[in-house]
Amino acid sequence: MKLILSRKGFDASNGGCASPIFEDGTLCPLPIPDAASPISYGDIRDRLGKSIARVVEQLTRGRIGAADRAHLDPDLRREALLRRRGWRPIFGQAGAAAAHLARHHVGAGDLFLFFGWFRRAEESVRGVNFVSGAPDLHVIYGWMQVGEVVEVSHDTARTKPWAAYHPHLSDTARYKRNTIFVASSKLDSLGLVLPGAGAFSHFRPELCLTANDPGGGRSLWKLPRWFYPNGRAALSRHSDRKRWRRRGDALRLRTVPIGQEFVLDLALYPEVFGWLRSIFGRTTR
Repeated sequence: MKLILSRKGFDASNGGCASPIFEDGTLCPLPIPDAASPISYGDIRDRLGKSIARVVEQLTRGRIGAADRAHLDPDLRREALLRRRGWRPIFGQAGAAAAHLARHHVGAGDLFLFFGWFRRAEESVRGVNFVSGAPDLHVIYGWMQVGEVVEVSHDTARTKPWAAYHPHLSDTARYKRNTIFVASSKLDSLGLVLPGAGAFSHFRPELCLTANDPGGGRSLWKLPRWFYPNGRAALSRHSDRKRWRRRGDALRLRTVPIGQEFVLDLALYPEVFGWLRSIFGRTTR
């Protein structure tokens, strides 16, 4: 089994700001803009059934609006859009990133944890704004256990009509090595009674990857000490030992600035299962 830490959502060059963590701890991951997508920000609903367009418009100071198109990927929550019968959570990847996953033999039973750039935000009479001085964080916001891997062809949207809306199927010509990952029905790889894919509703310390070190920035992570390679194959893209620093019972990792997926072979890191169960310990959906 493999664990894939997958960086998704608004970033400095796609969206231009963090996704918000609201005052009650609610996580609101914002999908990146995509002019070719059939989905608009006005189409996407939060957990309360409200469009996320207002949040996007206010946090981007109007640069991105309700009619702008969104790359909703991964697509993890049934209530985010109107669905066709048979819908399942889905994630698409292409190009070099898809090749990286294929090179590490990512397939059925493997687990994606999706993380992104988040920051505390508040609502007032002036609208939605980031809290002054709030730190930038990398936060895990969703998961998907892979049930099926599909190399996309011109025929895939016909054979999977429930997924025809997805950006990786609605315009296949723009992608090379186009691949979709469809969720399994249950999260059975961890022995948990949970769906195979979903989104964490609220921030918890267990979901935060960023270390609380002065001047460290969001890309300096705190991890359990056993993540240190110590003669084993490291988390992919992080074989440079200078990026790793042991600190007491914990570990610091300076993550690479590029690359969407980081893969860890759990056959070499059996300790990870306890850590993963702690992440899902209080998950209700």
